[in-house]
Amino acid sequence: MKRKFLSLALALAMVLGVIAGPMSVFAAPAEETKTITLLHTNDVHGHMVAEYGKDKKLTNIGYARVKTYADSIKNAVLLDAGDVTHGTALAGIENGKGVIDVMKAMGYKAMVPGNHDFNYGYQALVDFKNQAAPAKGSSEGFDILAANIIKNTGTNDFKGQTILDVDGVKVGIFGIATEETKVKSNPKNTEGITFLNPVEVARAQVKSLKDQGVDVIVMLAHVGIDDATVVKTSDIAKAVDGIDVIIDGHSHTTLPEGKVVNNTLIAQTGYYLKNLGEVNITLRGKNVISKTAVLRDAKFFENIEENKDIAKKLDAMYENNKSKLERVVGTTAVDLDGAREHVRAQETNFGNMVADAMREAAKSDVAFTNGGGIRETIPAGKIDMTQIWTAFPFGNTIMKIEVSGADLLAALEFGVADAPAPQGKFPQVSGVSFKYDPKQEAGKRVYDVKVGDKTLDLEKTYTLATNDFMASGGDGYTMFAKGKKLGDYGMYTEVLEKYLAEHKNVNPKVEGRIVAEAKGDVKPVEPTNAFTDIKGHWAEKVILSATQKGLFKGVSDTLFAPNEPITRGMLVSVLARLEGQDVKQKAANPFTDVKAGEWYENGVVWAAKNKYVLGYEDNTFKPNQKVTREEMATILGRYVEGKKVPYTLDLKEPFSDQKMISKWALEPIDIVRHTNLMQGRENNQFVPKASATRAELAKVMDALDEIVRATKKVDEKVKAEEKGKKAEEKKVAPEKKATEDKKAVETEKKAA
Repeated sequence: MKRKFLSLALALAMVLGVIAGPMSVFAAPAEETKTITLLHTNDVHGHMVAEYGKDKKLTNIGYARVKTYADSIKNAVLLDAGDVTHGTALAGIENGKGVIDVMKAMGYKAMVPGNHDFNYGYQALVDFKNQAAPAKGSSEGFDILAANIIKNTGTNDFKGQTILDVDGVKVGIFGIATEETKVKSNPKNTEGITFLNPVEVARAQVKSLKDQGVDVIVMLAHVGIDDATVVKTSDIAKAVDGIDVIIDGHSHTTLPEGKVVNNTLIAQTGYYLKNLGEVNITLRGKNVISKTAVLRDAKFFENIEENKDIAKKLDAMYENNKSKLERVVGTTAVDLDGAREHVRAQETNFGNMVADAMREAAKSDVAFTNGGGIRETIPAGKIDMTQIWTAFPFGNTIMKIEVSGADLLAALEFGVADAPAPQGKFPQVSGVSFKYDPKQEAGKRVYDVKVGDKTLDLEKTYTLATNDFMASGGDGYTMFAKGKKLGDYGMYTEVLEKYLAEHKNVNPKVEGRIVAEAKGDVKPVEPTNAFTDIKGHWAEKVILSATQKGLFKGVSDTLFAPNEPITRGMLVSVLARLEGQDVKQKAANPFTDVKAGEWYENGVVWAAKNKYVLGYEDNTFKPNQKVTREEMATILGRYVEGKKVPYTLDLKEPFSDQKMISKWALEPIDIVRHTNLMQGRENNQFVPKASATRAELAKVMDALDEIVRATKKVDEKVKAEEKGKKAEEKKVAPEKKATEDKKAVETEKKAA
């Protein structure tokens, strides 16, 4: 229609002779649009081969299918956000080198080192960089980028950035590694290097890339968006303008449609290659006009064939190491419990067996390992080396050191400081037993410590078997770093192989080495105003209010840990405390995993009785599991409805990520939103799958306290009015009866 109109206008102009000179009646053609696709992985942890569930359906995609998909997309760029070379037997058996070879063959263009990519040592990571780089005359290869890592000499072993030409589009990529590597890999692996401030480095990298005329800027980050992280990728995006996309890792977060902060799209896939990330960036000329993120899950890949060359390469890796990987070294009569939420929060049979093996190998008084180092459960039956490698993928060695009784006590206190919240530092022990009171402040929880059958002597020197990671101060165990090193007894895999060979069929049990129990004669820590970690925090006022009211407590006299995630047990316990129900309940405990005497038992039983919580299909409650924001909203919504709290459902704007909310959580989220218990985070996002934090729970408890008080006042007023009405009726009744009697007498007289 438009072209016909223009032609008519041109004809009229020619007839009327109004064209004074040469002119173009058509606009210049619109600039061409192009789309580039960033295909990204993070926290693969060595899961290179496709994996299947019990139903034989694909659960983990595997590299061979990723290669097929990448080859099918025009202008595709493969990127990895770290923690790739370490985590499975196949990856560890060649110390990560085989992983780099496969990534080169797949056509990866860049990666950033994750904290676990340091696990073979810093020099090994430098070797990975050299191995990954394209050979002379070859286009196959990729860069390992780390702009914020420098040696203490001031030199760099890694490039900070690279610029790719993708169909004429200049894509600038820079890498940022997590500062947490200092404590989340063996401290020896980061000796002599410094992690510079990620915000300042990112700002400098953006300026540098813009000065070089790039069209798209991508930050490849192993940083994460977990609230427990000091500087998150969302913080970097907020502080630094000009980053188009952040390909993120480290926090194992699943972002199905990405997360937009300050016009920066943050993308992350979860972990173990359960999803492949896909970011599509469309440009008109040199300008980005759209960017979208999507996750391609295992179901999407079920009908995609494996690339034959990559599949063959992976098969060859396995065949070359088959005898080592499939060798059976023992049997177990029971499942060896390595579940993440268990080994990081309580004594387990697997933790006991591992610690026993360590103590036996080193002939030490005590053995001590971090629960976070146990990565998998081994089912009852035959045990092969692949299972051992999978359960202990880090390549740590067992070291024997000397420690004082005082340092051993300090280590136990540190290990259970956050319990029962799951933490990687939680201790699994042998040769020592102890109790701790989770209601006491951190640093004053542990008591009744025995080494063997004797009370711990703070002045005595003990020998301790631990791993080289912790012996160097890893996971925060700085008290071990000063201990005298007496010997190295081999890798976990070697020590366990020998232990199983000698003990043949193992049957370890939970023996009461670690018991959570109230001290009895010691009063729980009272709330305090002296928290040093909440100044300037958005929740500072409500935290102080909630703790002053006795609704919530800090983790110590001086720390509240506002950004730490809450657990299911914690949530129902504070609700029970609000109701004065944090006491022994008459109702039966319906859950198999809520043990008698646990600090959360009363709250869980109370909440179940009132149907605020329903538990899981297997009759478990999972008290130590982190609570997502939508789960918290659901429990709170049931509580509010049970209390018959009045609220008005007005027409508020939906959350910008409304589609991400599970259907079962939509109604309770509406309730908590309109009762002002929970609102969205930045950019009106509810972030339903994110962990709820202690600060958010403090806000909820402070607001609930006001609601409960107001409801109580209304109830009391109604009761008082009803009582007054009954009293009035009682008072009027005799007078009414006398009047009625008088009328009856008069009626009788008249009748007579």
